[in-house]
Amino acid sequence: MPIAEDVHDQDVPSSIDLREPADAEHWVLTADLKRPWRSQLRATIAELLHRTIPPLRILELGPGPGLLAETILRTCQVESYTLFDFSPPMLDMCRQRLADHATARFVLGDFTRSDWTDALLPPFHAVVAMQAVHEVRHKRHVPRLYRRILDLLRPGGLLVICDHEPPDDSARFTALHSTEPEQHAALAGAGFGQVTTHLSLNGLYLCSGTRLPIAG
Repeated sequence: MPIAEDVHDQDVPSSIDLREPADAEHWVLTADLKRPWRSQLRATIAELLHRTIPPLRILELGPGPGLLAETILRTCQVESYTLFDFSPPMLDMCRQRLADHATARFVLGDFTRSDWTDALLPPFHAVVAMQAVHEVRHKRHVPRLYRRILDLLRPGGLLVICDHEPPDDSARFTALHSTEPEQHAALAGAGFGQVTTHLSLNGLYLCSGTRLPIAG
């Protein structure tokens, strides 16, 4: 008799499909209403990147409607800013929001696919993701994603992650969302150094890791 797969090891399906215009629009209308402190986190990410030597080549995973990109582009000197999303409606919103920013590049893709990096032009100075990493749909996939990102960064490059703690201790949410310590372990396990939490706010946390220069 076959052994049943543990529910904790199963990918967690999403209750919405952000590739559908109605679902994407609803998410955009409600995200900052549910968590109005998201703007503070966006500003903190932009300030982290502002400390990096410009001009920057930045990749954002899952940019949604482009709010973080807009904040960074207003704050930092940017050579190129690539917005990578699997949702055509979200990328359309990004194009409208960032129409005056010639450095913005829009790429339709899915970072759960094995070939997701093929359309990108590395190396990058920074990769950022705000409430997007859990779209791998199980936290066991996160270290593999971070290993791929590590290869996209130049030595000294920064990966900046904002995500949230599991909202409760149900099997669904503990499988989907990494705690802050789990996030640190995933970054370190993928090869990132200088893993740091910069801000923790009402369940959302902001942390980063650096691609260390090759010794010798």
